[in-house]
This record gives sequence, C-alpha cells and structure tokens, in this order.
Amino acid sequence: MMQSAWVFGEVEIRPAERRVLRAGVPQALGGRAFDLLLALIERRGEVLSKDELMRQVWPGLVVEENNLTVHMSALRKAIGPAAISTVPGRGYQFTAEVAALADPHTAPMGNLPAQATRFVGRDADLAAVVALLSNARMVTLTGVGGIGKTRLSVHVAVAAAPGFADGAWLVELASVVHPHAVVHAVAGALGVSQQAGKTMEQSLVEALRRRHLLLVLDNCEHLVNDVAALAQSLLAGCARLTLLATSREALMVAGEQNWPVPSLSVSAGQASPAVELFAERARGMAADFDIGEHAAAVTEICRRLDGLPLAIELAAARVRAMSPAQIRDRLDQRFALLTGAPRGVEKRHQTLRHAVQWSYDLLSPAEQAALARVSVFAGGFTLEAAERVCAGAGIASSDVLDLLDSLTRKSLLTVGRGGDVARFGMLETIRQFAEERLVDRHEAAATRRSHARFMADDSDLQFGLWRSPRQRDAHGWLDREMGNLRVAFRWAMQHADVDVAARIASNIGDMGRHCLRDEAAGWAAEVVDAARKVKHRRLCVLLNWAGSSACGAAHYDEARRFAEEAVALADDPDFDPLVWAYVDLAYVELAAGQSDRAIDWLRQGAAHPADRQDRYVAACLLAIMASGEGVDEARRLADGIVRDVDAAGVPCSIVVAYIGKGEVLADVDPTAALAAMAFAIATAHASGCRFLESYFTPRFAVLQALHDDPTAALRSLERVRETWSVSTDAAVVAAWRGGVVVLLARLRRFEQAATVHGTLDEAMQGTALLAHLGEAVQQIRDALGEPDFTSAMRRGAAMAPQEADDFALTCLREALAAPAA
Repeated sequence: MMQSAWVFGEVEIRPAERRVLRAGVPQALGGRAFDLLLALIERRGEVLSKDELMRQVWPGLVVEENNLTVHMSALRKAIGPAAISTVPGRGYQFTAEVAALADPHTAPMGNLPAQATRFVGRDADLAAVVALLSNARMVTLTGVGGIGKTRLSVHVAVAAAPGFADGAWLVELASVVHPHAVVHAVAGALGVSQQAGKTMEQSLVEALRRRHLLLVLDNCEHLVNDVAALAQSLLAGCARLTLLATSREALMVAGEQNWPVPSLSVSAGQASPAVELFAERARGMAADFDIGEHAAAVTEICRRLDGLPLAIELAAARVRAMSPAQIRDRLDQRFALLTGAPRGVEKRHQTLRHAVQWSYDLLSPAEQAALARVSVFAGGFTLEAAERVCAGAGIASSDVLDLLDSLTRKSLLTVGRGGDVARFGMLETIRQFAEERLVDRHEAAATRRSHARFMADDSDLQFGLWRSPRQRDAHGWLDREMGNLRVAFRWAMQHADVDVAARIASNIGDMGRHCLRDEAAGWAAEVVDAARKVKHRRLCVLLNWAGSSACGAAHYDEARRFAEEAVALADDPDFDPLVWAYVDLAYVELAAGQSDRAIDWLRQGAAHPADRQDRYVAACLLAIMASGEGVDEARRLADGIVRDVDAAGVPCSIVVAYIGKGEVLADVDPTAALAAMAFAIATAHASGCRFLESYFTPRFAVLQALHDDPTAALRSLERVRETWSVSTDAAVVAAWRGGVVVLLARLRRFEQAATVHGTLDEAMQGTALLAHLGEAVQQIRDALGEPDFTSAMRRGAAMAPQEADDFALTCLREALAAPAA
C-alpha cells in the first residue's frame, strides 16, 4: 500500500497526491521526476543503477541517459541536494532519514477530481503556469479543442492548492447552456446561496470576499462574454481570489495572463512526450504493447496528429484491433478512425470530430465560411492570399483581416510573426475538418480555382524578383509557398487550366532547381505539351526549364530537344524570351566531349539581347571556358564579363562569374583565386542558391587542397553534403563526388578515391566539369596498379546512390580525423 506521507527536514512527500512540499510551499515537479523520487525513497539505503531507474521510470521506452540526469537535477532542486547521493560508477542512493506519517495528511479544501491516468509531457507547462499564478490573479489557458487545457488546469490547481487557505475549486462549464446560468454554476460548486435582496452575483462576491482560494473555470469558450463579466466582478470584489480559466480564446479581462497550451512535442522521436503519451495509453488498452519496432510508425502518427493529446489518445485506443502502421496509414480519414473514448468522457471529447465540431459550432456564419475557405492552403498563408481566396459570397475583402484575427483568438488558426509578413497556419486536424465543411458548402471548386489563380499571379511577381538583385526574397518565398504551389499546380493540371499550370511551372522552373526542389523544377516538362498546343506565351520559358531538368538528370538527348526548340523561339515576339537554354546545350556538348561546340553555344547566348537582364549565359561562358582549354581567352574576357554581371546584380550570375574568375586566377594568383571563389560561395549561401553552392563548393575545395589547406577543403565538402542531402540532381552529385575523388587522391587515400570514383557513371563524370579530376584519376590508377584500381572501381559501381554518398562522406570524416589533417 502506498505510504500516506513521508517527512524529512522541511520536506513533505505525499505519494497519493503526487505532491512535494518544502516548508509548506508546493514544488513544481514533473511526473517522471516524481516517479524517480518514489523509486529511490521506497528503496532508501540501496544503490539503484541508472539502468534500473530508467526501467522503472520509463517502462518499455528507450530513452537517452541525459533524460535521467535532467530529472535528477530537478528532483534535487525540489527536495535539496543532500537527500540523494551519487555513487560513482554505480548509480544513486536516497540517504536522508525519513519519517512516515501514520495518519493521512489533511487534504486542502476543494473539489478537484482525482486523475485516472498519468499526466504526460507537461512538466514545463505545469511549472510555468504554477509560477505564473503566484504573480497574476487571473490566468487563462487557451488552445484548440483536445490540446489538454482541462487536464493541465487540474494538475496546476492540485500543485498550487496548498498555497490557498481555502483550497482550489473546479467549476465545469461545458454543460452550461444558458449564459445567465454561469453564476449559478459557480455558486453551486462553492455551496453559495442567494441572499435576500441581492442578486446571485452579488451574493457570490460577498461570500468569497474574505476567502483565499483558487477558482478554476473550465471550458469558457461558449460563454466567453458572461464568464468575462463575472470574472471582472469577482476580481474586483474578492481581493484574495485567484482565477484559472480554460477557453479556446482569451477572456480579455483586465490583468488576465494568457498561456497558450502547446501541442506535445514530437521532435525527440521515441523519447518525445507525444510518443510517450501514445505508448502509455496504448498499454492501457493492450497490456503487452511494446513500442519497440513500432517507434517509427508511432512517431509519424503523433507528428501527423499535430501532437494533439486527445487525437493521440484516441489513436492509441485503436491498438486493440490495429497495428500502429495500420493506424498511421488511415489518418487521412482521421475523423472516422479516431472515435471510441472511454465511458464517462464528455461528448465533445468522445471523438476527434466532436472536439473540433464544438469549436466550429460556436463560430459566426462568416467565421465558418472563412475557416472553410482557408482550408485550401497548404503550409500556411498570408493575409493578402486570404483576402483573394476568402472574398465573395458574403465576405468582403475588407472583412477578412477581422475574421482571421477572430479565428486566431479562438485557437483555430495560428500566426507566425517571423520576418516582415505575418503568416497564418492551422493544425492539419483543423484543416481536414474545415475542408469537409468547404465541400458541404459546395464551395470547393470555386475556392480552389481562386487559390490556384492567386498562386499563379504571386509567382509572376516572384519570377521578376528572382531575375533581379532580390533573388533571395524569391527563394525564401518558394520555400514558404512550396505546399501551396504544389496544390495549385496539381489542381490546374487536373482541371486542364493550362494558363495557371504554365505560369506556375514557368515561374518556378530553375528557381526550384536552384533551391534543390527537384519536384518543382520538373513541372515545366509536365505542362509543356499543353502549352505548345495553345501557343502559351510562356512556352519558351517552359522549354528552357524542361531542358534544364533533363540536363540535371543526365538525360542529354531529351535536354537537347527542349533546348534547341527554346533557342528557335527566343526571337519570336509571341513568346516571352529566355536564353538559358544555351547553357543546357553547352552542357550537352561537354558531356559528349565537344568543348569547342559548347563554347560556341555559350557565345551565341551571351550575345543575345535577352541575356542582358541577368547575364547568366555570359557568366556561364566565363566559368566553362576557365575550367577547360579556353583559360587563356577566359582570362582576357574575365574583367569585362564580371563587370557586366556585377552591374546586373543577379546573385546566381554573380556566383557563376566569380567561380570563373577564380579559375582563371588559380595558376597566376592563388590568393586572389581563393578570395574570388570564397565570395562566390558566400553569395550563393546568402541568396539561397543551394544548387550553385553545392555544385561549386567542390571546385573551391579542390583549389583549397591544391594550395596546401586540405583541412579546409575537407570541411568545405563535408558541410556542403548537408545542403543537398535531399537532391537527386546529377550535376550536384557528380560535382561533389568528383571533388571527393580529387581531394582523397591529394591526401594519398588512393583506394578510397578509386572506390568513390567508381560510383560516378559515365554520364555523371561528364556533368562534373571538375578541374583536375582526370589527372587525379590517372594518379590513382598509377598508385594502385590496374588490378587494384579496377577492383576498387567495381566496389563503388555496385553501391546504391545513398550508399555511395554515405561512403564518400565517411571517407571525408576519416580524413578529417587523421593526424595529417
């Protein structure tokens, strides 16, 4: 049987209440830390190993040892450091002399309910809100339905209750329907009767005027105005009263402190609070549940459920009949799946749909319409976007801001304030519910059309920024709006809206490639046939990007066809001109070993009037000439090209031009060459040109290595690997692996160098365009001899792409760790 209480010094431990008091003051101690204390005190005098404590406190979970250290630190802070000793190499021991209280400690006054399940993942929130209550007379916990406001409020009240002479009292308002019944519900919970000649509110204020208590008002959102009015009266008339409220929006009472209750974190994988909650509740449904091999599926479930505790608990209840993988695979129908709460749970928490429906039903018709319409956005949206998409059918554009503000206050939207523009978002659970309402309102088609057309218009603006000195702004926009662009482009393709699809694809194109978003870079090829049939004005641009994507995938025949068609249309006034296709034709020729023909194409493109806007072809002319046999001519042209490129001010062109400048100076002024290349890489990074940063860093690293700085070269190659880890662009992959080959050869790691070289197929070697690769391979061949060289090459050739990149990265890290580095 659990001991009623233990006492040592000024510390009192109450296991049944899961509370620790020190000098009469409750200590904010999390659930895991309290479990740790019980384990130690029940076996006081024994040394408990770290593994044993972790098995008791985190049953069935694999957690990092630092979790134990963190909770032990919190425990020592709460009860004093002398009570627990660390036994080096063995574990921990509770050493304080304790006295057991034979009689139960008198519980504080109040009506707080006992909790049937363990409180998981809210230690920091619990401590923070308890601390906030010591300085504020009213605190409101806000958040979307199912986020855990009620549960947190009860635990906060339990922890804070000893500090209130008249206890902590809970008033549940969810079932109160009539606004005027609020004061009666509060009075009934506190046992207050109406006095003759006074209203019930006056009677309540009079009864509480001298009482020192914590009053918890739970679920205020449907009665917010009346609860706010009563709260103001109580705070004004009862000087020793403190209020703790839960609501889906703040009550807007003077002096109110708002605490938005966050979702449970999923960031730490299996050790995350959200995953811990799932595992705990799943074991309540199936005692033999072991998260073990299900960790990845459970983590994905918690992530897709936005860390929402109610949704996680309802999902965990399904383990009685389904595996976590099956639950995960059915989350697209989450409102049908997540039902079946335990008996006794209020209807609004019995299913996920009920939880969200409760909030939706409290909205005005205009708020309901706005929430449904913004469900078409993916990954967030701006006010300007919402004004375009929501306006019409009863909502004026000028009303949208107020509607979004109201929905944010009601916890149905979130708002991020990073950067210059506020960005709205919504939990996926809310978005799916709102999307269903959009269909019910028969507005889905019109709203999605408005969304797609807005994204096309917005992309027109961003394309202009991308070919200007503000290229970084366009790259940032693409990163933020990728989800919306994907949805809009797919809608346009499915509904044969060639104009929207062609504009989005032509505006994104190489912008996507430069951001290493291969998906977006490939959209041009999908719509180019339809654009050709209607002679869409953006056809020439689409052909440029289709050729660029084909070139990046080492599909050179396809790249040539697209690029030649684009070049043929470059002077046709019916189409918007773009001449980057000359660069693709040059790369096709280089892959075939025809460097002279590649230079000819680039000369033509650099001379075309359309290149004057960004000077990209001219920059590529310098870079490619400088890396091959045309270095002498490149040296003569360098200053003029760099001057023109600087004047245009487009970052991607500046990067390419300064790489070329570095190449032409490499043999005559290495210091200036390194400075030019360092400037190019820094410009690529600052402007968000991840493709160019990844593609050209290997050239920079080789130059560093050739001039006796192999450690810097190794680190350059190691860092850039993280930049493009999700890219499949053949040029990026080949340039990086080629750089690794040259550098490993420079460090005389010949077998590793030969193996990495074997991972480069013939097409990839043609895209690398890396100076010194050929001579490095010959050096490796000579050092190893033909049989060993061939054997290492075959090992590399047998590797899958991810395996090849991982092997090359391991070689770099081994070289960095070697004393010679």
